[in-house]
Amino acid sequence: MLCLPVAAGVLTVTSLVYMPCRTSGRTPSDYGPYRWEQITIPAHSGGTFEGYLVHGTNSATVIFPPATSGDRGARLKEARVLMQRGYNVLTFDSRRCAGLGPLSLGHGEVQEVGDVLDYLRSRNDIDMDRVGIHGFSSAGATAIMAAARYPSLKAVVAEGGYADLDDLIHDYEQDMPLLVTPFRWSFRLTYRVIVGNSLDTLSPVDVIDQIGPRPVLLIYGSKESSLAGGRLQAEAATPHAELWVVPGAGHGNYIDVAPELYAERVVGFFDRALVDN
Repeated sequence: MLCLPVAAGVLTVTSLVYMPCRTSGRTPSDYGPYRWEQITIPAHSGGTFEGYLVHGTNSATVIFPPATSGDRGARLKEARVLMQRGYNVLTFDSRRCAGLGPLSLGHGEVQEVGDVLDYLRSRNDIDMDRVGIHGFSSAGATAIMAAARYPSLKAVVAEGGYADLDDLIHDYEQDMPLLVTPFRWSFRLTYRVIVGNSLDTLSPVDVIDQIGPRPVLLIYGSKESSLAGGRLQAEAATPHAELWVVPGAGHGNYIDVAPELYAERVVGFFDRALVDN
């Protein structure tokens, strides 16, 4: 009986961290006549990431890290609202697309944001006092943990991210302890063996209070299972965080449910943090 949840823990972690690259095939040209270039970003751990740098007109730059195994084109739909308003936008491939090993589901990817910041510093056309980050799902968690580590990130938008990944599993343990307890043990052990880190590192709620006075915008759908974690993060980062709950939205379809309001909230947030200041 116990073998099933143990095996499920191993298979779940393996499928998550070795998720194949999800190739979108999209470029900035699919969204308008923008001036952009394909870039190569050196990785601290060795190897390189391919990315897009869309050139804007207002001197502010927003980094869009990839969610799980997404590629550099996966978040251009959301990035377009900033591209239309004159922002520089930088997107880049996930570790899976770059051929650099397993995902860590958020924590190890923080260093990749650091690699992007190093790349931006190497250019003479980027104002490093006006750099923000926008992440979704696991990249939302990455965005928060990266901002806590790197003060050069002046503003954060995090969509649909977990507050503490281990707590998400633990929440089910009270109802089904005979199944969830061995699953959780197996999940944690397999994660440590493959990734080399403790699952305890996947906890944005523990570090979000280190970001202030820099502002944070948290976006969740009213139908999203991780909304409770969004509320915890907003409370932990008060008064520097705001939580926008999109009525009727689930995980990741905020811009589809409320396109005009999404653009207004996201652009307005970055305008206040990066442009007006």
